[in-house]
Amino acid sequence: MKVFTCPDEVPFPEPDYANYDTDRERKRKEDHQEQLAKWLRDNGWNGPHTGKIAMFLVGDGYACYMLADGKNACLIHLPYGDAYQYRHIEHLPKKAVLEEITRREKLAKLFSKTE
Repeated sequence: MKVFTCPDEVPFPEPDYANYDTDRERKRKEDHQEQLAKWLRDNGWNGPHTGKIAMFLVGDGYACYMLADGKNACLIHLPYGDAYQYRHIEHLPKKAVLEEITRREKLAKLFSKTE
């Protein structure tokens, strides 16, 4: 599966480390993901999984990718945190990426706060 960087139209700027705020940074990432998913849909990736996030453990963090689903599915590398990249990501089939997305969604649901 091909992997691309974020398009110039939807860049992810460097965090403000001098005034770092964890909640503000999380919100910035969520906003960026929404904008990128919208950009992907507007540019023809209208598959059912477009905009879903796959995360792979690397070092002391995660390599994050957004799936652009469609006829020719691809991944967009999300440069969050240390901007890790998963080794051999380009060799994973779409099925493996979807399994990782499903696993992540099930864990999030299992550990979500419900009151």
